[in-house]
Amino acid sequence: MAWKQFQFKDQTVFVRVLASGKPIVHRGRVEMRYRLGATKSYRAAPDNLIEVDGEIIPDEAFGGAPTPAAVTQAPRETPVREASAATIIIHTDGACSGNPGPAGIGVLLERPDGEVIEHSEFIGEGTNNIAELTAILRALEMLKPEEHATHVLLYTDSAWSLGVLVGGWKAKVNVELITAIKERMTSMPEVELLKVKGHAGNTGNEEADALATMAVRRESSTTRTRRRSKPSAPAP
Repeated sequence: MAWKQFQFKDQTVFVRVLASGKPIVHRGRVEMRYRLGATKSYRAAPDNLIEVDGEIIPDEAFGGAPTPAAVTQAPRETPVREASAATIIIHTDGACSGNPGPAGIGVLLERPDGEVIEHSEFIGEGTNNIAELTAILRALEMLKPEEHATHVLLYTDSAWSLGVLVGGWKAKVNVELITAIKERMTSMPEVELLKVKGHAGNTGNEEADALATMAVRRESSTTRTRRRSKPSAPAP
């Protein structure tokens, strides 16, 4: 993580950004500090920021106190905002035959209008963590541009993926995948990443697991669209 200068109202501030320089938006707000080396953070709406020329400053060079994002947090199982009739529900899973070995992903995406997408994709040689992260990234890529502001509950049984994405864990591998997911989430402020227990009878998780396993077994990819008989917001 790093910092970059932006104009906020009538002064220049430092904003927490990704490696690409894009501000990190969490629950509709960015983290902001008023001077280099400051220890106190403030929250601001990203719409109030104007980008200015300047370098990206890594944490080590910025100084100051650790940010809340650096604190290790346990993955959440309960959403901050409960599912409503307008919420998109997604379950993702990754599968790997050997670790590393042939890998596949499964995404089950359920829209409020009753459309259900079942995506099974073979991703070639990889590790289990690569498969889990790729499934999450693919799910976010499957959201339409007009859905980027929609409330989304995305469930995964990968505690490691949640740890490196939203739990403050430091990742030494798969950094490009992690960065790609975080960058995509900056334009999706209403996406919640949540933990679900794997192989515990959860319907969505079981279906995502079956899709990922099928991709590995067949070494092929398929996408199927169907409709629920009655649109609803399924429970996790």
